[in-house]
Amino acid sequence: MKTEIKEHFDRITQEKYYSFRHKSGVSVLVSPNAYSTASAIYTSDYGGSDVSFTYNGKRYDTPRGIAHFLEHKLFETEDGGDAFKLFSKFGADSNAFTSHRATSYTFTSTVGDFYESLKILLDFVHHPHFTEASVSKERGIIAEELKMYDDNPDNRCYYELMKCLYKNNNVRYDVGGTLDSIKEITPELLYFCHRVFYSPDNMSLIVSGDVDIKKITDIMDKTVPAIRGGRVVKLKVTEPEKAYKKLSVTETEVSSPLFGFGIKDKMTVSKKLTRRKSVALSVLADMLLGESSEFFCKNYESGLLTGGCDVGYSCAGDHAYLSVFGESEKPFTVKKRIVNVLEKALSEGIDRYEFERCKKIFYSNFIYSTQNSHSVAHTLLSFYQSGDDLTKYPALLSGVNADFALECLRELYKKERTAFAVVKPKNKEEK
Repeated sequence: MKTEIKEHFDRITQEKYYSFRHKSGVSVLVSPNAYSTASAIYTSDYGGSDVSFTYNGKRYDTPRGIAHFLEHKLFETEDGGDAFKLFSKFGADSNAFTSHRATSYTFTSTVGDFYESLKILLDFVHHPHFTEASVSKERGIIAEELKMYDDNPDNRCYYELMKCLYKNNNVRYDVGGTLDSIKEITPELLYFCHRVFYSPDNMSLIVSGDVDIKKITDIMDKTVPAIRGGRVVKLKVTEPEKAYKKLSVTETEVSSPLFGFGIKDKMTVSKKLTRRKSVALSVLADMLLGESSEFFCKNYESGLLTGGCDVGYSCAGDHAYLSVFGESEKPFTVKKRIVNVLEKALSEGIDRYEFERCKKIFYSNFIYSTQNSHSVAHTLLSFYQSGDDLTKYPALLSGVNADFALECLRELYKKERTAFAVVKPKNKEEK
């Protein structure tokens, strides 16, 4: 059967990529460009939140951290070596990462060495090798990693806010699991979850660079195994609209208090509306609270904010929220001012010229994200995972306006959906 290849093209930005489904079941996206390097990202639709699922009709509840554990272990080859060394023979820079919803394996190399590196990538991901000894050793490594992240104030603040916003959604837990949950992970469990979630029809391959699609499919024909035939369904949880908790205050070894303010959003049925809302709220949040906003400049110059502000709207399949993270000696004063900014925007409206200016910043950031093969691949993956078409983003951004953004904020901002998390130095109180 002949493979149908679809072209995606935006005449304004001249961005182009091709998409098709390989006969193995893998979804493939290729962005051809003339950069001196080429990148590939091979992704399993299996992340840290996917602990409960059905496989061929039977329910399974697995320990937290298996997806991340697999990410670590798949690099180990049967002869005791590791895939990193194989990549290094061709000068390829390789890595992997696990999110709440997926696990990705990636490399960047020169165009000339790309195809050999691609063979390595597609081979080791599908050929796991686990033993009791190697799993036990890795368990110790991951335990140290979990302790490190728990000691990281920014990471701690993020998860404390997620635990406030969400009661049941697994986004409230670290993708790496816990010190207790990783003790339950065995070679048998790893093999089982690999069989379930690393079937080709649950995988995607993103490629960016001056590459040939025919050569890519030829390599896939020889290296990607057949679909395993099982049916997996991720089990979703029921989540209340209100925030689970209003406040979390945690003490740890940190020099200055960190804060996280969040508003939990409810998911819409329409994917098209979700995309528009996501873009509109991202622009509006940056305009009102981002580092070029009046709010940030005034509070930074006065010394109330003692670092940058990470502001945004996140929407990832089964959850969405607006968040503001920052650093301040008086975090509750900052919270009050954030609320004042949002309520003022809703009561008095916003500057339409300023909203259009912020849209241009988002557009320029989008263009910047397509300036090398590595960033193109990651940007394309981000859009693919959101069910979006990268080439349609400029038109989508252009199509939102200040009135629609305010309408979205009005639907989003309900006090019972807000939460606040503070990570502060031990034995230090805000005056």
